[in-house]
Amino acid sequence: MYSAALFTLAAGLIHLSVAPAHLREYVPFGVFFLIVGSAQIVLSVELAWQPTRRLALLVAFGSASLIALWIVSRTVGLPLGPTPGQAENVGLTDVLCNLLEVLSLPALLALVGWPARRKLRRIWLVAAGTLPSALVALAVTLVAVSAAMSDMPEAVNAAPAVAGEPSTSVTSLVATPGDEPVKDFTLTAEATVIDGQTMWTFNGSVPGPELRVNQGDRVRVKLVNHLPESTTIHWHGVAVPNSQDGVAGATQDAVPSGGEYSYEFIAYESGTFWYHSHQQTGEQLPRGLFGALVVVPHSGLAEQHDLTLLLHGSAGHVLINGTGETVHVQAVPGETIRLRLINAVDPGMDGGPEAPVLVGAPFQIVSLDGRDLNAPEVLGPTRIPLGMGQRADLVFSMPLSGGVRLIDTELRGATSPVQTLLFGNTETHLASVAIGDAAAPSLDVDRLPLFDPLHYGAPASDLLATVAPDETLTLALGEHPGIRDGRPQLIHTINGAASPDVPPLVVHEGQVIRLHIVNQTAEYHPMHLHGHVLTLLAVDGRSLDGSPVHQDSILVGPNQTVDAAFVADNPGVWMFHCHVLLHAEMGMTTSVNYVGYSTPFEMGTRSGNMPE
Repeated sequence: MYSAALFTLAAGLIHLSVAPAHLREYVPFGVFFLIVGSAQIVLSVELAWQPTRRLALLVAFGSASLIALWIVSRTVGLPLGPTPGQAENVGLTDVLCNLLEVLSLPALLALVGWPARRKLRRIWLVAAGTLPSALVALAVTLVAVSAAMSDMPEAVNAAPAVAGEPSTSVTSLVATPGDEPVKDFTLTAEATVIDGQTMWTFNGSVPGPELRVNQGDRVRVKLVNHLPESTTIHWHGVAVPNSQDGVAGATQDAVPSGGEYSYEFIAYESGTFWYHSHQQTGEQLPRGLFGALVVVPHSGLAEQHDLTLLLHGSAGHVLINGTGETVHVQAVPGETIRLRLINAVDPGMDGGPEAPVLVGAPFQIVSLDGRDLNAPEVLGPTRIPLGMGQRADLVFSMPLSGGVRLIDTELRGATSPVQTLLFGNTETHLASVAIGDAAAPSLDVDRLPLFDPLHYGAPASDLLATVAPDETLTLALGEHPGIRDGRPQLIHTINGAASPDVPPLVVHEGQVIRLHIVNQTAEYHPMHLHGHVLTLLAVDGRSLDGSPVHQDSILVGPNQTVDAAFVADNPGVWMFHCHVLLHAEMGMTTSVNYVGYSTPFEMGTRSGNMPE
């Protein structure tokens, strides 16, 4: 009797906890949940006070009906509501509520067959018999209500305008008018079947088309969205005007299905960049919404071959330029070749970087994240760690005999047994690139040394390495288990908080900001700052003694400390986040907000803008 009452009471409390969200979404649904929750609470009390066959049968019928209604809503959808005829997503809260109702049915049916008779019992017997059910009901209710209360907020503004204070909207931050040469592109986001699998693509391919422009060009890109969901385009590594950054809910509203949007910026900086969706990035980027952006310098290129190699896929299953097989490149002895490596591989929970290595010819790393290195040295076979989003340009000459091969390897962070159980441990299949017709030397690439940017190239004057910062900000990267966005997660935090509750980094235009990043986890975190260039200063207290290193994504290794700096020279509201998709989705995201600037856009369920 008490077990049936407890499970029914717990289900009623859960129904009441989700009623406010349903009221905002669709009033009739909210009213329904208020009625159901209230009825279950009243019936549970009545069941414990005056149990009868008829009452037990009524409650059992109600619970079974609610279970059946839930199954229909999650399979074929309901004929009414905000999305009639569409199956709803399965969430932790509704699963747990149904679990309680399922558990109540045997107890209720037992009461129908053998009605409870109220008589005096020893209290310890009653407590012992009811304790298991009470513990289960309490635990499930706490988890379910916590999940319901931790859903994505209805509306979050990263930098709202404050009444009575002057503010410039990010929508006014656009490319200045001019007579630069114009490069026009159209990128159509659409579902495309590739090798029997439905991918989300730009212009029907994965990766999307390479956009190649000249330094100083005015770049115009029209996004046409034929997907069933909204999307955007973010220009990764490019210092665009803030309104063109493509972050849903921060710099624009996501482009709805059937909609169009035009981006415009001037390619002031040459180098290797890329573009990808920044609406539900953790879902849309791995499905195929990304491509390369190459800006050729004013002086042109000295190399005879200029090849972009975009690594993508997932940890342990890496493709290059759309294929999982060996990519063959024709070249003859003596030719100089530039390889532009872009890491778009979704690394999984440990965040481990790709570490490609070139064998068969000595080479130079001439740039990182599109920014040139000073006096790059010639290297032998060396693995080059690239966190997700990072890039490296390699230059070499084809040898007089033998071939050259780019072989991908991976660095893995520590994973717990729980993470392995949740996220799997797949066999490794890494694509490679064969350059020239001859075979490259065979090496045990996993034992090769790792490239160290602290001690590479020659020193050069670098303002940020010597000037005193206007402000030093410490960012502690952490994690802890919990419930976030309605489900259990390994919540990833910045200074103890998870997005959208991480306070922004507030800066004034013109300031020099030093970041002291402390990784308190056993994972890798490539920290990416939109719209700015980060200067690497030190790793674990060791300063650079080689070329200045300028990047937009800084790889912070397990339990490592990294210092970097940037000049606040591009006003607006800019995302700053870990580029491991799972980590960003689980909360490792904040923003750099300039004083005096605001955004009219909002993230959350009301707007549908979900940048991660």
